[in-house]
Amino acid sequence: MQLSVIIPTLNEEEFIKPCLESLSFIDPDEVILVDGGSRDRTVEIAKSFGVKVIVSQRGRGKQLSLGAKLAQGAYLLFLHADCQFTNPVDIRRAIKEGFAWGFFPIKYEPTNLELKLLSAWINFRSKVFALPFGDQGLLVKHALYEEVEGFKDYPFLEDVDLVLKLRKKARPKFFPVSLTVSSRKLKPHIPFYPNFHSLRNFAILLAFLLGCPPNLLAKFYK
Repeated sequence: MQLSVIIPTLNEEEFIKPCLESLSFIDPDEVILVDGGSRDRTVEIAKSFGVKVIVSQRGRGKQLSLGAKLAQGAYLLFLHADCQFTNPVDIRRAIKEGFAWGFFPIKYEPTNLELKLLSAWINFRSKVFALPFGDQGLLVKHALYEEVEGFKDYPFLEDVDLVLKLRKKARPKFFPVSLTVSSRKLKPHIPFYPNFHSLRNFAILLAFLLGCPPNLLAKFYK
């Protein structure tokens, strides 16, 4: 197997169907959905697509780590349930050419001018500073993922911890095709909220980099 997709979920019935449908654009060899105890139709919808569904303890770090342990692909794509591809991406060609790890630029939907500017900043930051987050789709060589000891058991910021370890090993590949991300958490209908949300996340990131534990920071993230 070349490519395994791993998706952590918790009550994602609104988004999981378009997410799974969009995987036809990347043609993975296997899809593993790791559910943290959904009470809606998330698991039912996923099973209708024939993907491998694993039940896990709740916690994105736990769920992603479990999915990676079960995956068989030479490359692992960690994808959030509210993300989807809207155009073909030739990941298999990139795999044949060889790379250590990579990610995708993002665009928000629904969107507005504020969100377009925010996504432009995110894409600039992640490309120039090699600092993408989990909603940008982290594509990692399986052997490298294991070398850096994968995801830690964090309630969040597990993606930042992994990225910090990966970029010590190699510069990431920046794929040219955007990944569409739901703007639900950014509340685009509230003026200036997306910028407030982004500044808050930056403050949380800075505190994490200074040594504050994720369990303590989690209450500021919710």
